[in-house]
Amino acid sequence: MLSREKEPIWVTVCGIYRKIDSPKNFYMSLDVDIYMNNILKFFKDNPKELYNLVPKQKENEFFEKIREVALSNEKKGDEVALTQKQLINICRSINTQTNVQQLAEKIMVYTPFGSYSLN
Repeated sequence: MLSREKEPIWVTVCGIYRKIDSPKNFYMSLDVDIYMNNILKFFKDNPKELYNLVPKQKENEFFEKIREVALSNEKKGDEVALTQKQLINICRSINTQTNVQQLAEKIMVYTPFGSYSLN
């Protein structure tokens, strides 16, 4: 008798489409759910802040990584909210996947007299 693997189910969790392989991966704590809803609401109201952190095409990956770190914080017994260092590490891991030259062009101003950066 052939066993057929179940196909993953796609559901929306906190406004993000996720692939659910098993029911145990679907559930998350109420604290993490509230935290993610607050994060999503903030970035929905302030999209420029989101795009200052990550490229537009990587926003779902950004939210997914935030959720994963928040869940791991809760499992450790720490506060669900990410620390500044954790958020910086997430942004760094996502932005290193993008073209560094594109990021440099955003902050550099080229003039006939030379180039300078916008701090």
